[in-house]
Amino acid sequence: MNRKFFENINSPLYQMNVTNLVDIALTLVIILLMISPLIEQGINVRLPKSAPYKISPKKSIIITIAPKNRYYIGSRRVSLRQLYRILKEKKRQNPEISIIVKGDEKIYYEELIKVLNIVRKCDIKKIGLATRQE
Repeated sequence: MNRKFFENINSPLYQMNVTNLVDIALTLVIILLMISPLIEQGINVRLPKSAPYKISPKKSIIITIAPKNRYYIGSRRVSLRQLYRILKEKKRQNPEISIIVKGDEKIYYEELIKVLNIVRKCDIKKIGLATRQE
């Protein structure tokens, strides 16, 4: 039984040892997975500071958005068209009018945007979004 422990050094290498290549690739994948959550999305900007702004509920119109596309001014249910007409009239009567929008936590974002677009079309600048304190 003759065993050959060394191959001829002059013979070409027909096999490629991929073990080291796989080790390096997996190490790079692990490093990228660890670093990717640390990369901040977007550009870095300095945001303005702001103190909480309080709008007086007594001098404001409260618009409530309930689930299933139900809109209220005070306790009166209105459609989006009625909301526009009422806000336009209130703005004409009082140019410094302010709005508080109260939205149920279960409403769709689209419903809130519809109301904010109507308020914007009426050229009302003072808008507050009501939230609950935790």
